[in-house]
Amino acid sequence: MIVALMMGRAGSRGFKNKNLLKINKKHLCEYPLIAAYKSKLVDKIFVSTDCPKIKKISKKYKSTIISRPKRLCSSSALGEEVYEHGYNFIKKELKKIGKEPKLVILLMANAGTINTELID
Repeated sequence: MIVALMMGRAGSRGFKNKNLLKINKKHLCEYPLIAAYKSKLVDKIFVSTDCPKIKKISKKYKSTIISRPKRLCSSSALGEEVYEHGYNFIKKELKKIGKEPKLVILLMANAGTINTELID
């Protein structure tokens, strides 16, 4: 399976609530979700977050939520650790249905310029 993993947390040191910023009537974090949702290649979308609002928004795009542990919710947490946590969750979830990830498309919640064509 080809899956998309979007990462976005609630806190931000430089720009408070940047992932929830509204641009053209959509939250910034919606743009990568829309791109993945419309992709012809993405079979399933996962979202790693600690933010209740991002979780709610993500569900509109049929995403599976990965509740990020507190240790991975600070500005000192490394992206690699968040990705590893998400990837391990994805492997376990897909194994339940007899599948495995063949490709993981990594998306950032603040990537408002991503589109379906770039993913495909």
